[in-house]
This record gives sequence, structure tokens and C-alpha cells, in this order.
Amino acid sequence: MKTFSVEELEARRKALLRQLRRAGPLVEGSLARVERRCGTPGCQCHQGGPGHLQVSLCKKVAGRSHATYVPKALHETVRQWNQEHKRVKAILKEISALSEQIIRTYVSSRRTAPQKPRLRRLKTEKPSG
Repeated sequence: MKTFSVEELEARRKALLRQLRRAGPLVEGSLARVERRCGTPGCQCHQGGPGHLQVSLCKKVAGRSHATYVPKALHETVRQWNQEHKRVKAILKEISALSEQIIRTYVSSRRTAPQKPRLRRLKTEKPSG
């Protein structure tokens, strides 16, 4: 594994932060596509044909699953927002890893650097009075 200097790591982190500034609209969750049968008796889905496509945005909130219906007109837009969320999340993860590596590099460089001798303070006596 190649070791990078703190300056190189900080430059990479700065580049990633610039990418975050260009982030657009985003939405967290997973898109689920489900075929449903409607309630109209004369519809093709009741006569053995394909069902109607329904897209939902699913995510966990406080440990419980929540689904939000996505209208047909927004399918592609919401998919792009979801992709943007995944991209931003990956960038944040990499920034965090770089920051941790900066800390580790700094600590290890401080350990290997020669220590300056510590000077002891001389005690000065306070004048009595």
C-alpha cells in the first residue's frame, strides 16, 4: 500500500469537496417497481394481461419501512435524484476515509519525528510579604 503525505491526502479531499458543491437535487431510498391490478373490471389487467406498473420510493424511518408513490411523470426524475444521492454518499464516505488517513499519517509522523528535549521550569520563590 502506497503511503501518501498529508498534503497529498488534503489535496484529494479538497477535490472531493469541490465535487460535493456541484451536487444537485437528491433523494434517499430505493426505487421499487411493482405490477398492480386495478379495480376496473373491463381493464386488460383483469383479463390476464400485464398489470399496471407502479414505482415507489422505499426507505427506513426510525426502523420502519415507508414507501412513497412516484407518479409516472416523475419516474426518470426521481431515478436521477436517487443516483445523485448514491454518488454524494460515496463521495462523503471517501472524504471520511481520507480524513481518517490524514489523522493516522499525522500521528505516525509525530511518533517517528525526533522529540525535542523538554525543558523543566525552574521554580521561582514568591516574595513573602
